[in-house]
Amino acid sequence: MVEQKSGRKFHFLGVLLGVAVDNLGTLVSTAVFGSLYFGNSPVSEQDVNALYSNTGLILLFLVIGLFWSFLGGYVAARVAKRAEYFNAACIGVIGAAIGFDSMLRNTGVPLWYELVGFFAIVPVSLLGGYLALKRNKTRL
Repeated sequence: MVEQKSGRKFHFLGVLLGVAVDNLGTLVSTAVFGSLYFGNSPVSEQDVNALYSNTGLILLFLVIGLFWSFLGGYVAARVAKRAEYFNAACIGVIGAAIGFDSMLRNTGVPLWYELVGFFAIVPVSLLGGYLALKRNKTRL
């Protein structure tokens, strides 16, 4: 008897783990770098505005956040072992939705940072899915 492959694309656990990796990784990394930047002193609104005007530091945060999105896309695709691009793209779409919400709330983050993150997150997540697909195929 020939086994029929499931037509389902979405893998709940894969996407859940990918979102957790992306969001928790970004949160922890940002907290670590933020605490290194600010030290143990209380943080005022003026300090946060100074942080947002530091282009080098905010670019570092962007790269770190996109790295975690890449890793989240990889994890989602690797765990799913099916429809790797679709599951990795879910990570990017969820991240873009979170970024869009941040843009609407006007959190003080520079618009260029928000836009670069918004447009880069899906391709970066898909890149993670691509790597997982390649690794899954080499295991076969």
